[in-house]
Parts: sequence; C-alpha cells; structure tokens
Amino acid sequence: MKTFSTDRPAFTLVELLVVISIIAVLAALIMAAVARGREQAHRATCLSNLRQTHTLLMRFAADNDGALPIGYRLGKKQFNTTIYSGSGNKYVLLGRLVTAGLVTDPGVLFCPSEHDTTQAYNTRDNPWQVTLGKNVQGGYASNPLVDWATAAEPPTWPTLTTQGRVPLLADGFGMPARVDSRHRDGVNVIFSDGGAKWVPREKFDADLGTCTSIDAAFNDAQDRIWKIIADQP
Repeated sequence: MKTFSTDRPAFTLVELLVVISIIAVLAALIMAAVARGREQAHRATCLSNLRQTHTLLMRFAADNDGALPIGYRLGKKQFNTTIYSGSGNKYVLLGRLVTAGLVTDPGVLFCPSEHDTTQAYNTRDNPWQVTLGKNVQGGYASNPLVDWATAAEPPTWPTLTTQGRVPLLADGFGMPARVDSRHRDGVNVIFSDGGAKWVPREKFDADLGTCTSIDAAFNDAQDRIWKIIADQP
C-alpha cells in the first residue's frame, strides 16, 4: 500500500523576504501611479478654475470701464492673494468679484492641489465665511501691477486696454513653499486674452529660491518671475 507524506515544501525565510519585497515595490509603483493620476486631474481642474475666474474678471471689467481687480497690498508683491482683509474688514483684489455678485461657486478661486490649509478653500485655517479681523486668502496670485496699500481699491485701476496681453493670475509663487504645497514642479497661468498655460518651475526657480519670506525686499525677484511667465511662448 502506498503512503503519502504530509510534509510539504515550505518557503524559506529568504524566499518570504523576496516575495514581501516584490509586493512592497509593486504597491509603491501603484501608489505612485495613483498619485500622478490624481495630480494630473487636479492640475486640469486648476486650469479650469483659472479659466472660469478669467471669465469673472472679464465680466467685472465690462461693468467697470475695463478695470481689473488685481494687484498687491502693503507694498509687498507677494501679498497678492488676499480676498478679504481682516485688518480693514473689507474685500480686496479678487474679493471685489464677490462684492460685485459675480461669484456663485467660491471653489473656482482656489487650486484643488493645495495642501496648505491657510491657502486652501474653506478650511479651519482659511474659512470662506468672513470673520471680522481675520484674513481670507484666495487660491490664486494676481499680477502685482499696482499696490492697493490698505485701501479697498487701488489708486489707479489696471485695465485691459492699458495692459495688453499679460498674465493675470497664477498659482501662488510668493515663496518656494507656495509652489511645494501645490503642483511642486510648476504653475498654471491665465493671461488677459484668455490663453492659459503650464510654466515649469525650472524656468523661474532661481528667482523663487531667493524669496525666503513675505517682504518688499523680494519685489524685484517677483517682478522677474512675472516677466519670465509673461515671456513664455
């Protein structure tokens, strides 16, 4: 009579470690692919948001003799994302689109890739609901063409007719951290003529790296970055 052994070959420890390593590598590759796909979707949504915001800017300009609610505040060209000023308790910059009754979906004013809760839409650190004494930061930086200082409007409004084709809005690049918390390797930009494009970080990273804080000392560097963006074909 034949007998059958119940002994079965088992994996050695080395074999188990090899299998586990392969699974870990495959899982890492899958997660990286998922992350890339998510970022590509967010980048597309970001560009769509910029196009919708451009439409709102054109409607504002049509109602206000070509005026554009863009610029910067307090002499600092990196200070160009504020929607509501807590110190003055008033809407400024793109916030004027809100007071004009043009914004029905506030989410279009923010980048969906933003990880910084002080810059993202309707977070605990940046609630959309206005609170007296607290700033509301928008998602996009406006071309710092004119200093609004502490006022509710600039001394002279930038207009479509006086500016020609210029970048109006972009993902924030006031400091390296502003780029790191979004797309990391570049920014989306919308131009006055409605054209939109992706500008790789390598084009402006040398100037960006010098902007270590929000300070008027870096206004020249910000001017250079906006010029680089404006000159992109």
